[in-house]
Amino acid sequence: MVHRETVIPGEKIGKNLKPGKNTYKEDNNIYSSIYGFKNKRNDTIEVLPIKSKYIPKKGDKVIGIVTDISFNNWFLNINSPYDARLPVSLHPEYIESGDLKQHLKIGDAAIIEIVEVDKELQADANMDGKELKKITKGTITQITPTKVPRVIGKNASMISMLKRETDCQIYVGQNGRIWIDGEKQNIEKVTKAIQMIEQEAHKSGLTNKIKTYLKNQK
Repeated sequence: MVHRETVIPGEKIGKNLKPGKNTYKEDNNIYSSIYGFKNKRNDTIEVLPIKSKYIPKKGDKVIGIVTDISFNNWFLNINSPYDARLPVSLHPEYIESGDLKQHLKIGDAAIIEIVEVDKELQADANMDGKELKKITKGTITQITPTKVPRVIGKNASMISMLKRETDCQIYVGQNGRIWIDGEKQNIEKVTKAIQMIEQEAHKSGLTNKIKTYLKNQK
């Protein structure tokens, strides 16, 4: 078995080589710009992305889980190499209380928006906008981030059908986390349907197949 070395953003991966995909060069040193596998080809070094991890981009709306709290920041796991920072300075309504745990505590989930990403993929986030909020009910499931477009479907056809057939609220984060809220049995149906979509994302006619599955569960 070939062993591939895993690297993180900002990690030095070579010297006196040509920078390939997902790398950058400073002086004579080559650094990784993403979380992935180091791969050397002749005199070029590159990093191959690990598909199961989410690569944050400005403007993405994701579902994060609070992992740490400092005096003026929340830190949320967003299924990425690094946690996202949610600065309290972006939410002045919270400053007066002086206790961030009153609003978000470790283990809480929230829908947030990525507002800035540096070259090492460390992200700043915001929770001030439409649909952005703390999640207080329902359940969260997770899929491979690259399968998110399939769950949404062309012109939102798949996600609209899932909502219509189950009467559930569903929010799909770009990081592969999906929030589902509704009656317990319907949440279970949606969760199973999403698992099927992830497993069969490469197949055609999937929307009709999932719709038939959901109708047969009633």
